[in-house]
Amino acid sequence: MNILKLRYFVEVAKCGSFTEASRNLYTAQPNLSKQISQLEQELGFPLFIRSRKGAKLTPQGEYFYDQVKDIPNRIDQATNHGREMMRLQEEYLSIGVLEGQDINEELSRRLAAVKEVYPDIRISLERNSYGNLRSGLRSGHYDIIITLDFDVEKADDFQAFPLYRKSPAIAMHTTNPLSKKKDLSLEDLKKENFLAISKEESPGGFQRLIDSCKEAGFYPNIVRETRSLESLLLCLEMGLGVALLDQNTRLATSPYIVMFSQKDAVPMAVEAVVLKDVQDLNLLDVVHILSRKAAPEEDR
Repeated sequence: MNILKLRYFVEVAKCGSFTEASRNLYTAQPNLSKQISQLEQELGFPLFIRSRKGAKLTPQGEYFYDQVKDIPNRIDQATNHGREMMRLQEEYLSIGVLEGQDINEELSRRLAAVKEVYPDIRISLERNSYGNLRSGLRSGHYDIIITLDFDVEKADDFQAFPLYRKSPAIAMHTTNPLSKKKDLSLEDLKKENFLAISKEESPGGFQRLIDSCKEAGFYPNIVRETRSLESLLLCLEMGLGVALLDQNTRLATSPYIVMFSQKDAVPMAVEAVVLKDVQDLNLLDVVHILSRKAAPEEDR
């Protein structure tokens, strides 16, 4: 018995007609009849009752059909998956990473886990802004983007896989008198000048700042809306204001910036994001590898 004969049998059983099945299978009806007859000889029992009205399954044929009807599709799926694995091994995997993010040990370990499963894959990493990451994923420039949860949570065409979470932090230059305090909360910043990502660049990021400050009892005095996260970090380094950041930016280790972790705030999640309608099973496998290699849930 081979898969071709099995595929022919399933199609005839579904159609109830050798004529219709032969059209669907793009083969001549005599060849189809021959293949089914050979299958019946191999099995040792008749599969169909043939008549001018069509082909009706015998009791043995009905049982056999129930047992094997999904096999051709499963073989097709397995074959396609294998081909996708080969394709992925032969091509680049393009990953866009949010600018300013530290490619830390945790993310490096997850990428190494992908290489263990797909040793021949060539991973291309590229930093970019919030907006360019979103548009790059939609255009196909990126296969995966790694960004913050608030920037993609309202995108209906994306599906996100959390990698790790950290509490947000208040960031300010060491020249700010408040930087000398042992601890700091948003309530202490009512009179401070804030730096923010523009509404156009990251609607979610801008709104998160507004909502966080409102919960603390005030509306932030935003003195500059930057068009990129990197521009915001540069403004912080120049001492132009304070900002609410995740703790995975390059400024976390800067000697000129002080960061106060907000342990009671909703954590910011770093996520791997792909298109919701992605059909590449291998790409989804890569995302699952990235997301399941989990360290402790939160480094607060």
